Amino acid sequence: MSKFLFSLAALWGLFAISHELFTGKLWFWVLPGMSPPILFAAIPAVIAVVALFNARYRTGMLVIAFASFLVSNQSTGINFASLMPRETPATVGAPIKVVQMNTDYWGQLRDGTLTDPRNKDAMLAYLRDLDADVYLLQEHMNRDGDFAPPVTDLSDVAEIFPEYEAATAGTLLTLSRLPIVEQSVVNPNTSSELHLPPPPYALKVNVMVGDQVFSTYNVHMPIQIIIEKNWFSQDFYDEIRKRHYIRQDEFRVLTQDLKDNPYPLVIAGDLNTSPAMGDNRELLDVTTDAASFSDMLYPATWRVGGQLPKLWRNDWFMIRNDLTVTNYQSLDPDGNSDHLVQSVDLLLTQEQAIASNN
Repeated sequence: MSKFLFSLAALWGLFAISHELFTGKLWFWVLPGMSPPILFAAIPAVIAVVALFNARYRTGMLVIAFASFLVSNQSTGINFASLMPRETPATVGAPIKVVQMNTDYWGQLRDGTLTDPRNKDAMLAYLRDLDADVYLLQEHMNRDGDFAPPVTDLSDVAEIFPEYEAATAGTLLTLSRLPIVEQSVVNPNTSSELHLPPPPYALKVNVMVGDQVFSTYNVHMPIQIIIEKNWFSQDFYDEIRKRHYIRQDEFRVLTQDLKDNPYPLVIAGDLNTSPAMGDNRELLDVTTDAASFSDMLYPATWRVGGQLPKLWRNDWFMIRNDLTVTNYQSLDPDGNSDHLVQSVDLLLTQEQAIASNN
């Protein structure tokens, strides 16, 4: 029995190494990547506990437990920054409040896999009460079988947000009460012909904060897997492979656009990737995760509303070019989405503003 337990621990260690090598790179590795990220911390912890009662293989199992946790730390979804002391953020500068939310098919009543009833009017009232300067909203769309046509009627938005400007691209909607000076699709030459959701997948909107430009990126990456499909069919795996390469290209173009942008910026949205999936690691390398400014040890955002436990983080909020986060919150959507809502207070300091002009 002791040898069997050690063999299981060794297999996990091998899997942990393989996962870090392949996640986000091999299309079929999305299947193990669907595991709740916290398992990459929980299983090494279990191995360590079992090792205490396994005198013969104790040292080897403890080494495997520690090494596999160390190798997989980025996949665990744990916000290690929440365990560290933080400096008090600067309080001088231009404050900006940004809210990100997946609107779950624009708050429409619907039935289907892993869904709850929605009410658009309640959703709009909920968003209005958050009183953000900028809203980055995804799934501004309908559902028609395997298609998700964008919502083109903005009269409901104009009624509830009369002092805001709206920028749209496909199923992405950005609302700003700061003056919009420019908007563009990040990857207009996408190869995607997907219908659920259709492109584009990233909308850049520049707004003015005083006399300074502030860039926002509203992102909704296509999901890797259509869970309604037959998992035993070739079509299911062909779809995974196709979506993998589309997502790779979208992340590559988006990351390069951020690198080329000299202005303070936020990038937020439903990236449809968890910390264990690895798709957004190059993106994280050139940005700062706003959740690192919070006290949340495990900032999961999905799924809200039952049917599945809230163990995955699909929604991300990142900053670049020296913006300061003064407050980060993941809010309950009050029944208006199956994702938590990100509400982030930012500060563009005078020094940062000068730098963005040069």
